[in-house]
Amino acid sequence: MSLRDAKLRSLPPSVCALGATAKAVDATGNRLSSLPAELSALTTIQRLVLSSNALATAPPVLWSLTTLKVLALDGNALTQLPAGLAELKKLEKLSVADNKLSSLPEALGELSSLKSLSVAGNAVTQLPDALGACTYLEELDASRNGLASVPASMGKLTRLRVLNLDANRITRIPAEVLQGCTALVTLSLHENPIDIQAMEEVPGWADMQGRIQGKNAKRVAGGVMLGDRGLDDGIDHSLTRVIVPHT
Repeated sequence: MSLRDAKLRSLPPSVCALGATAKAVDATGNRLSSLPAELSALTTIQRLVLSSNALATAPPVLWSLTTLKVLALDGNALTQLPAGLAELKKLEKLSVADNKLSSLPEALGELSSLKSLSVAGNAVTQLPDALGACTYLEELDASRNGLASVPASMGKLTRLRVLNLDANRITRIPAEVLQGCTALVTLSLHENPIDIQAMEEVPGWADMQGRIQGKNAKRVAGGVMLGDRGLDDGIDHSLTRVIVPHT
């Protein structure tokens, strides 16, 4: 069911009345500040998109929707994610970009099916160590936050292919991540105060750069457009040591 840009302040009863027949609900671009408890009737829903609304808290009814595979809460006013998130064992994609989060719960580590996570555009200063337990994670976007580091536990993410850390305050990447994330072919660190020379000495850096260059070489061979950065290796070389992140 699509309810996009309908100027809704609450979900109509017809949504909950769908019951077990509902597979997807998209209510993007409304004015929702809460969700009805009756939403739990959607016992087989797989996709719920609530982007660009007015949710200041994540309604508890969300954690009863245990069949969800996709949950999008971008562009709301969330200040925290409750531990109840751990109930969504089938969740494959979670996006909470552009909210007001300052921290993330350890419960993220219990999302055993998670493949894609976006927490971009918040005020998160630290990623939870438990993130290393999301062994199916392939893409992580934590750009535009206040991160000064990433946890070494992320080195357990052997399926991680894309890691976007642009516009943070990161000065180095742990060797555990560079060595353990053997599928990593996109590591973006633009607008971070990275010391490139120091990073070149971290174990695993050369191997990771080799994977990135190999990926770009294949893209060139296939005639793929690379964008205005050309062969982008994820670092602002022109600014060498000191790069001022966005505040």
